[in-house]
Amino acid sequence: MLDDKKFYSKLGTTYAPGIMNSILLPKPGTKLIRFTGGSYDVPSLPTAEVKRIFEDASPAAWAEMLQYGGTAGMPSLLNELSKFMAGHKINADPGKEIIVTTGSQEAIDLVSRVFIDKGDQILVGAPTYLQALSAFRAQYPKFVDIPIDSEGMDTQVLEEKLKKLKASGKRAKMLYIIPSFQNPDSSLMTMERRKQVLELAEKYDFIIFEDNPYGYISFEGPMPTPLAGIDKSGRVMYTSTFSKMVSPGMRIGWITANPDFTGHMIEAKNNISICNDGLSQYAATELFRRGDVERQIPKVTKVYRKKRDVMLEAMETSWPRKAKWEEPKGGLFLWVKLPRGFDTDALLKDSVAKGVAFVPGSLFFSKPVHNYLRLNYSLPSEEDIVTGIQALGRLLKEKLK
Repeated sequence: MLDDKKFYSKLGTTYAPGIMNSILLPKPGTKLIRFTGGSYDVPSLPTAEVKRIFEDASPAAWAEMLQYGGTAGMPSLLNELSKFMAGHKINADPGKEIIVTTGSQEAIDLVSRVFIDKGDQILVGAPTYLQALSAFRAQYPKFVDIPIDSEGMDTQVLEEKLKKLKASGKRAKMLYIIPSFQNPDSSLMTMERRKQVLELAEKYDFIIFEDNPYGYISFEGPMPTPLAGIDKSGRVMYTSTFSKMVSPGMRIGWITANPDFTGHMIEAKNNISICNDGLSQYAATELFRRGDVERQIPKVTKVYRKKRDVMLEAMETSWPRKAKWEEPKGGLFLWVKLPRGFDTDALLKDSVAKGVAFVPGSLFFSKPVHNYLRLNYSLPSEEDIVTGIQALGRLLKEKLK
């Protein structure tokens, strides 16, 4: 039998199947209610709009879609993205400062490749997006954890840790941050803290990588101004995506940064994907041009607000008092804290056996913490939300006796 372990690279060994992939296959004939990934509400997908776009496409448009395109993206889409971001106070030259990516995950990979060396001090939230941690780990940095509370990243602790690094002769290179309805806890960073982060970046000379997949899904007023919208020095790289506001299957994301940064990332992208899918870029351009994107965001936000309310009501009536959570003001997730010492990795196995899946909180920390879990309300139906939450509540009451 092949001894396959000796063939993996050092990095390759870190990609062994984790807890989510190893237990989330339901038994044949059983239903699994998934409160896991941030998938789109299926009835809300812009199916008719996309179908109409392709039906209307001219022969010249089809030729453009089916041919290689520029590495940075279709010029028409870059122009639309520039206009869209300008509506959120982000000014970006479509010819020099924007790259279309395969979702925002490719943007995270590009930043990791271009800006992180082994041993670099990288500031991250505790908790933060698990696939960003995974992408950054490929370059073997040193993570500096900054706690997250209901008002976002704790800037007081951030400054304290920056001072300690400086006192020891070290410096932070980059801060990764999700200010608006962050994954996993849906916290919203205050404007005061956003300004403080930018001031600290100037003072301690580090760059900022701002990830904004969820800011558009705001349940109380318009999306807050991103850090990139108030940045004056070109330190902020900003990424966003179609995945949460329009369609995850189109795999349209983008990153904007100063021209020197984007120039390096375009060269790195040549080694990954050469160019993006032409069909998705064309459809995305037309969705912008026809006003479908601006109509889609409030439509899906209304759906998610209702699903959030259904989940919260079910939790209030069926969950033990020892479980604690905040009401999300936007985004797709609800973050739950359980008593210290409780292990949600172990809970997941029992939960899946009862037909309900969630994401254990340990995956969202650079150094695993086991007494949290994340619930998603965007994909399941309202009926499944109630059924799944009640089943999980019964299990938690049993475990927390």
